[in-house]
Amino acid sequence: MCVQKPKMAYKENGLFQQELAMLEAVRVLDSDKKNIVRFIEHFRFQDLHCLVFEMLDRSLFHQMVQRECMPLSLSEIRPLTHQLLVTLEALKSIGIIHTDIKLDNIMLVNHKDQPFKIKLIDFGLALPVSQVKVGMYMQNLKYRAPEVTLGLPLSEAVDMWGVGCIMTSLYFGTSLFPWDCAYNWIKTMVRLLGQPEDHLLAAGIYSYKYFIFDQDTGWRLRTPKEYEQATGARPNVSEKYGRDLENAIKNFPEKENKLEHKDRMAFLDLLKCCLHFDAKRRISPSEALKQSYLTMVHMVDELETSSYANTALDQHSTAAYIYR
Repeated sequence: MCVQKPKMAYKENGLFQQELAMLEAVRVLDSDKKNIVRFIEHFRFQDLHCLVFEMLDRSLFHQMVQRECMPLSLSEIRPLTHQLLVTLEALKSIGIIHTDIKLDNIMLVNHKDQPFKIKLIDFGLALPVSQVKVGMYMQNLKYRAPEVTLGLPLSEAVDMWGVGCIMTSLYFGTSLFPWDCAYNWIKTMVRLLGQPEDHLLAAGIYSYKYFIFDQDTGWRLRTPKEYEQATGARPNVSEKYGRDLENAIKNFPEKENKLEHKDRMAFLDLLKCCLHFDAKRRISPSEALKQSYLTMVHMVDELETSSYANTALDQHSTAAYIYR
């Protein structure tokens, strides 16, 4: 059992009551099958409100630190992604957005006995989808969906962008997007994924901070100098992941064999769907669960002859179906 004692500021600004309401809402879901931390009870000790949860092991962030940020294999990322999507599919079914999908909030149940079994925690920033409004800021910058930064309509799709960021963090061993300032994040996003479509930029209430519209040429990203002149902040953009996302995935790490390469391309296909600029066209959890990277349909014919396929299937099955 784990007892959480909220900080005073957390209590005073109403976040405690918000989290309690969200925890009560998700109680309708099976915490084991849907990979959500089990909320046991709420009690008051003197003037403190306390939340009681099941005891879990360590976060994926802690696990990556323990590994010295060594990237995970595609076979290791697969069951983690699958479980997270099952969780988000369940949350979407009851109209809740987590809004804080990050490595710190994904807990391993038991890293020794069940190394790939995870649960999602921390519903302190979760919201009913009916309460989100255009212009609201949410999510850690490393995991922030473009519609949040640009000021576009918000939905459960922000969590799917978070899934894509989790996948890349595990794959590269570090965050795909910088977190030192929003301009660096936008510029890196444009370089790796391309520029958002004009209709999105035109609709975003914050687009003007990062982009300029020209009557002759249309929308373009502000230069670092233009951004500095407009905001006073000097960006320092890194290009460590290559010229685009596909190039980055294809070349890191070096491919092992033909089947691993095929698996990597299936991973890339799902990743692109999660990191789609347009939230309305971004893949949903239920659609993502049908993608070949997770169904492993591209490896079915190799199961009798490939150790890679058998290892992948074993790791995926052990974690994804342990509570069925």
